[in-house]
Amino acid sequence: MNRRLGTLGALTALLGVTYVIVFTDWISPVPIEIASQIRPIIQPPRFGRRSRPPESTPTATPSQPTSNGKLTDPPNGAAHVTFSLDAPYSLTALKVIRLETEGQPRRIVWELKGRTRPLRALIYGNDPDGLKPIKPSLIAEPLQAGISYQLEVTAGRRKGTNSFQTVLRLTPSE
Repeated sequence: MNRRLGTLGALTALLGVTYVIVFTDWISPVPIEIASQIRPIIQPPRFGRRSRPPESTPTATPSQPTSNGKLTDPPNGAAHVTFSLDAPYSLTALKVIRLETEGQPRRIVWELKGRTRPLRALIYGNDPDGLKPIKPSLIAEPLQAGISYQLEVTAGRRKGTNSFQTVLRLTPSE
């Protein structure tokens, strides 16, 4: 009788472990899905308000919005890049790597660590609340049009990557 119970217990444990490995994400969590979009112009929504005349805005670094909440245009004529996440995540690390041609090393152009409140989207160069640069003097390098980059985000044990390329921003006269 004891042998039979031992065999039945071992078989139940084996089936339980097999179920956890095959049908759950307890062992290896599902990756974070990231979608990138190239945005030549980013304007805040007006929600039916009348437009105000443009104000003179002070210049800001590429990683910070100006005092009125609008982003400055990136240097080098590149368009803004926004990233959307598949669900709200509390990010713990963010890194953007410039993918070079063969034979050249990859170079980190933006790297942050910390912990954010749950967020679903971010803009390149705009540091989310809670994430700080690895070195306080480092800010996001300006993106260059036509160069490939890779975004890597971490939220606890979950990770996600997205490769993207920006384009030249069109001026209003074009």
